[in-house]
Amino acid sequence: MPSIVTDFTIAAAQIGVARGDIAGNLARHASAMTAAAAAGVSVMVFPELSVTGYEPDLAVALAFEPNDSRLRPLRDHAVACGLTAVVGAPVRAGGKPFIGAYVLSASGAMSTYLKMHLGSSEGPFFIAGDAPLVIQSEGHAIGVAVCADTSRPSHPRTYVELGAGIYAAGVFFNAEWYPEDAPRFQRYAEELGLLTVMANHGASTGTLTAVGKSAIWAPGGALLAQATGVEDTLVIATHTPDGWRGCLLPLAAGASAMS
Repeated sequence: MPSIVTDFTIAAAQIGVARGDIAGNLARHASAMTAAAAAGVSVMVFPELSVTGYEPDLAVALAFEPNDSRLRPLRDHAVACGLTAVVGAPVRAGGKPFIGAYVLSASGAMSTYLKMHLGSSEGPFFIAGDAPLVIQSEGHAIGVAVCADTSRPSHPRTYVELGAGIYAAGVFFNAEWYPEDAPRFQRYAEELGLLTVMANHGASTGTLTAVGKSAIWAPGGALLAQATGVEDTLVIATHTPDGWRGCLLPLAAGASAMS
């Protein structure tokens, strides 16, 4: 087993995206990745369906292929930045799509996690996946999750059994869902000894209104860092010789082009 690297840094990327604006949203991702690379981030997690916006009614029309060419420039940008980015998009499946989390690796590899547990309103629009996905980065094993996955305690426990020490989810939480769903992350950190990462949408333009407040909890349950609202920001946790520490890195308004 590879040794665990101290000064390893993971971030929840809280950004606002626009309904169905794939080109503009990809540019926003690239801008956040550039800022994350400058801060020494190795892995960053974007919100659920971050590339298209959380828009179930658009999912069939906007669905991505497993190795979609539209993501290749962002994958190349991940390589240039030297980091791994987990980005959200619907994944084509013949009929209803999956809710996917594309892992764009610093090595240039691309893999896909398919959300295993759908929310109560998602069944008419999506189908569920059936397999967990663990990312390996600098000796840290990271279990990938998407939103309603976290409602099933068996989901993070499966990752613990697979050797993960970090549980990272892209989510879409509005004012109704946040009070019930967000506390699970603190509970899993406390009960399972996981670093838990929650990346929610910022000030997005779409059908539903997210509340932001992305956060990271240390193993044992202590809150390391949390966005105050829907501002564009990186919520960061760094593994040091003395344990995990957290901070916020505000993101500049607007988006830069991919290099």
